[in-house]
Amino acid sequence: MSTEPQQPAGVAVAAAVVEPESPVIPVAPAEAAAAAPVTRKLAAGAAPVVVETSTATGEEKTGRVSRPMVVAAAVAGAVLVVLPVAFGTLSGDSGPGSGPNNAGYAQVPSPDGGFVPGLAAPQTENGNEGVTPPNGSVPGKNGDGTASGDLAGQTVPGPPGTPGQPVVPGQQPPPAQNQNQQGNPQAPPPAKPVTYEATAGPGCGSGTRFDGVGMYRDGKEGWVDHGGGCGSAFTSIPMSGDAAKDDPSAYGLWTFNTGPVTAGTCTVSVFVPNGDITAVGGSPTYYRVFDRFEVAKGTPVGSFQVSQVANRGGWVTVGSFKVNGAKLAVQLLTRGRDWDGSKRTYAHHAAGAVKAKCQA
Repeated sequence: MSTEPQQPAGVAVAAAVVEPESPVIPVAPAEAAAAAPVTRKLAAGAAPVVVETSTATGEEKTGRVSRPMVVAAAVAGAVLVVLPVAFGTLSGDSGPGSGPNNAGYAQVPSPDGGFVPGLAAPQTENGNEGVTPPNGSVPGKNGDGTASGDLAGQTVPGPPGTPGQPVVPGQQPPPAQNQNQQGNPQAPPPAKPVTYEATAGPGCGSGTRFDGVGMYRDGKEGWVDHGGGCGSAFTSIPMSGDAAKDDPSAYGLWTFNTGPVTAGTCTVSVFVPNGDITAVGGSPTYYRVFDRFEVAKGTPVGSFQVSQVANRGGWVTVGSFKVNGAKLAVQLLTRGRDWDGSKRTYAHHAAGAVKAKCQA
């Protein structure tokens, strides 16, 4: 028969504690006094045995979770959180949300695709779901951490067909090309029209000329000059004596070299000077217009007539005529009566200034 003392009923023998800081299930003070601990000596070198007693009724008290269990659970949770992030980094993902959802992340359906690991977006005061700015940016700052409005590190659009240029701090960005409301570059303004304007007549020049063809001097019966200077000088040309027939050997001729307007339209105006019928007596005076200087060989492009007696002292715009080869000519004809009944009136046509305004 063994001589070792017997363990009383209701005594639990625990094995050697592996972890020295394992907690002991607490026992109420009244119960601890009733149940005295029982220990025994072991052989030399044996691990000590801790003996705890239970209540006299044999009922086990429910205890709290031991610290090793808490530590183990915390380590397991940390591993579950860290592993998806580590695998996402190794696979080249820029972060949660760049591909399929990683374990441990709850995707938040928001307008800009932001999310918070493990949580849904909170409600804001206005009832909208909280949204994390894209790329982890902070409100009031850009995604790279610079303040909003800071152009450093950004690019600005260059001219069409060229890449954007980086903005250097302290340097103004290049001006943007003019664009319309749709964002397309505007068309260049239309080219200015080609025009020509000049005045021809006695005393005038600048590419113009006045010629008195068939001129002769015979007092008040022949050609008579008046005044001086361009615009005020004029020549009185004798009439043919027949209101329906011209003197082909005598006429006045204004010519214009229209310069840049080689082909186009010219508006012609005639100045009627002041004087009596012996100086300004056309009623009316007939004119023809040519697109060449050799009027005797050409066909007129137009004609007009002016009552000089009714328009003395002013300009009369007579119409527009086509010009070709940068040449324009106006011819004054001599048809007209210089008598009244059986009496000579010595009436003359006045050849003053003629103006041409042309446009291609």
